[in-house]
Amino acid sequence: MTTQQEETHTRRNGIIGLLGGLLGDLRTLFRQELQLLRDEFFLEIDKIRQAAFAVGAGIGLTIIGGLFLFIMLVHVLHQYASLPLWACYGLIGVILLAVGSALLIKAKQSLQNFNLMPRRTLRSMKEDAQWIKEQISLNKT
Repeated sequence: MTTQQEETHTRRNGIIGLLGGLLGDLRTLFRQELQLLRDEFFLEIDKIRQAAFAVGAGIGLTIIGGLFLFIMLVHVLHQYASLPLWACYGLIGVILLAVGSALLIKAKQSLQNFNLMPRRTLRSMKEDAQWIKEQISLNKT
């Protein structure tokens, strides 16, 4: 082989090695982005699970405690207002209905702000794609 042929052969191997390295880096980057997406998703799912447990336990205990409290209020109202017992139960029932409806409306508004979309990962993937496009266009020139 002549010196020029060896130089051409070395240059080709260098370019092929460079492209192979670039493809390997792209694969690694893609795997890392997918892992980040997976981790972020499971982190949000874990938050939901913990919140759901707390909400369930809170609701159960509140119902039991509230039941005893409202039975007591009905009897206090009956004792001091001299209303029939059925009227006292009805009055407390209306009050509970109004408060419960207000709490449900507030909870619905809170849940509307919840988002499962992994925004940080998507933004990072877009930036990586833009960088790859820039690197490819630089290599073409």
